[in-house]
Amino acid sequence: MLSNYKLNALSAVISAAITLPALAAGSYELEEVVVTATKRTTSLQDTPLAISAFDERVLKENHVTNIYDLRGMAPSLQIRSNGDHGVPLIFIRGQGTIDQTEAGDQSVAFYTDGVFSARSQGSTAMMYDMERVEVLRGPQGTLFGRNSTAGAVSLITAKPKDEFEANVSVLLGSRDRHELRFMLNTPVTDNWALRFAGVSDEQDGETDIVSPSPFAGEDNYGTKDMLSYRLGSMFTPNENISWFLSYEKFKNQGTGDVTTPDGEDRENVATAPGELDLDVDSFRTRFDYTFSNDMMFSYIGGYTDMSQTQLYGNEAQGDTRETVSSGHSATQHEIQLKNSDDKRFRWTAGLFWFEEENDIRFDMRHSSWGFTAADGPVTLSSFNQPDRTLESKSGYVQGTFDITENWRVTAGWRRTDDTRQDQGGRSIDCNYDHGTGPINIDYPSRAAADASGMSDICFYRQVNDMKDSWSNDTYLARLEWDVSDDIMLFLSYATGWKSGVLVDGRDANTDPSAGPLNTNDNPNIAANNSLIQQPEENDSFELGMKSSLLDGRMTLNANLFYMDYTDMQVTSAVIDPVTTESVLTKTNAGSATIQGLEFTMNFAMTENGVLTLTGSLLDATYDEYIGSETNFNSEAGLQWNDCGTGRDPAGGCVDGLWDFSGNTLPNAPEVMLSLAYKHDFILSSGATLTPRVRLTYQDDTYLTYENRGDRPAGSFSATDPGETDMDVQEAYTKIDASVGYTNQAGTWDLELYVNNLTDEQIKQELNIGPVETFVGWAPSREAGVRFSYNFD
Repeated sequence: MLSNYKLNALSAVISAAITLPALAAGSYELEEVVVTATKRTTSLQDTPLAISAFDERVLKENHVTNIYDLRGMAPSLQIRSNGDHGVPLIFIRGQGTIDQTEAGDQSVAFYTDGVFSARSQGSTAMMYDMERVEVLRGPQGTLFGRNSTAGAVSLITAKPKDEFEANVSVLLGSRDRHELRFMLNTPVTDNWALRFAGVSDEQDGETDIVSPSPFAGEDNYGTKDMLSYRLGSMFTPNENISWFLSYEKFKNQGTGDVTTPDGEDRENVATAPGELDLDVDSFRTRFDYTFSNDMMFSYIGGYTDMSQTQLYGNEAQGDTRETVSSGHSATQHEIQLKNSDDKRFRWTAGLFWFEEENDIRFDMRHSSWGFTAADGPVTLSSFNQPDRTLESKSGYVQGTFDITENWRVTAGWRRTDDTRQDQGGRSIDCNYDHGTGPINIDYPSRAAADASGMSDICFYRQVNDMKDSWSNDTYLARLEWDVSDDIMLFLSYATGWKSGVLVDGRDANTDPSAGPLNTNDNPNIAANNSLIQQPEENDSFELGMKSSLLDGRMTLNANLFYMDYTDMQVTSAVIDPVTTESVLTKTNAGSATIQGLEFTMNFAMTENGVLTLTGSLLDATYDEYIGSETNFNSEAGLQWNDCGTGRDPAGGCVDGLWDFSGNTLPNAPEVMLSLAYKHDFILSSGATLTPRVRLTYQDDTYLTYENRGDRPAGSFSATDPGETDMDVQEAYTKIDASVGYTNQAGTWDLELYVNNLTDEQIKQELNIGPVETFVGWAPSREAGVRFSYNFD
């Protein structure tokens, strides 16, 4: 449970935030923020959801140039990086996923202009020319639906307008960073406008490749080289019709990143240079037609085509890994119908269809991997998934009824049907390296390969053909009460659902006499299906408040929540029903409980000064979870995690499995606080000088579900010194500061900034092995200057 002193400390902060403004006076007020989280355009303060929204001005002030820069801006929001693949990992209230491959699904849904993004690479990596970003916390099972058990992040790009606009900005920063942004908006006719925007961002990495690596001296890992541009069209032939269409290109040709044991030196004896080539093409469209009775029909569609190759070699993992080829395509169609906003009963209904196709060949080259002595070491493992697909269909309806002038009730329902299939998926082992060429299979199983006594052989380790379908109904019920013109309370119950996930299939090395055996010609799909990760579900209860105080000078929003998870998707051990052996795979924890308090306050302290305070208290705990130690497995004969020898597990380990019940979910700090203040000083020339500072505090945070903390000395060998806080990010306070100058006409501005002023070393990824832990680090201190110019 949350400790009393932290509850008291947060209560004091909230009390001070409420009482301090009463000392000031004035007629100025905060700007209104509008959102579309309910599929209607509403004021943020009138929207009965746990939601944070940031418009273009706020994003610029906080130097949000990519999704990672949202760290600390919304309650309970955690953003990590899967460094080697350059993939953002998003966690809300402790729930998310570290698997962003073709085999995984996120628990936080991403949308760009209403189009669902199954893979968070690409459009979410660079955020430019944005109208708004909305972060929705808690399950969004009715209006958004797909993969939103934890929440949703909605990106709304700036749309073409019927007037000329243009701007350009140049940023120069630490580690030879240089970024260029531009936007050009122009009307073509009275009812047609185009908008073209783009960004290029390059920066040297912080992870040095050092000797004895043969690649020492090549480009650092973590090097950034990204480019994106977007062309948008808005056609409004009359007041009843609008048609938006956009094309976006994204390219990432950086290096990816790898872990290092030290946050300051950041050195890795890499087994390969970093090479990343990610190319994404995205098409999005929205067509709206408003009938004479103000009912609106909308079509929201999108298509994404993504390809990727990659090479990296991590000292901690001791091998070289290569995405030889990877392809992803996704198509969305959504039809939506809603009545007028001024009706007493306002309803929205829709149909949603989404299809995803993936293919990948991913190779791992090992220095040794126990084959028979006569055959020598295995040097290549290859994962080939030529045809892994998903089809999702759903229908939804949600309505709000005004019971009285001050009371409203909302109900929603969504039905989802998902089907996943893997055809021809194979995991292959060889005792020699094929490079990127084709792999010729010599034997159907390792047993047959061993029996042959031949050298230079390959065999099927796993045959991954499988297929499954799931259906589910999700619900929403909410009661709203306008206590006064300025204060609204809401009480809601919502459910979330995330469909099952395909995993690697049954081991093809099994002796046929031991049970059903997969072969290339006759894959045992029924047996493989027994290993599929099943869907996760959650129930969420929320009590929230939206308030606008002191004649509009302050907004204070807060919410208490309780979330109950069933079958939370995790990576753990299961018992194979055929072989009765323990198999490490994606599976489901029994249950988990997540509860807490979140709040956001904005306060115009003076006519020119604004204070923002954001925070959360979180208690996220596994109630039932029996699994293996995926990050802390010991080698043969070593003592630390060995349940059978030399270590008293205090009842935690039974038959090779551990009971993690009571552990804290990873990426779920108990306390998060963010305090920001900016002030506009109007100079005698009419120009504006704006200093700004933001402090972000985060409590101790586990990065793995094992919650091991310290590793005792001698765990892996007699000379092993042990480690402190090996899977813990210690509490820290991060400071970002800037000062900006805007000329009197507002045509140009100049800003000096420094992020992570005190150079905090912040962990965001782990490779845990014998003797020491390798860590992926968030960026260290970075300073720079940005110049922007607006054309009239």
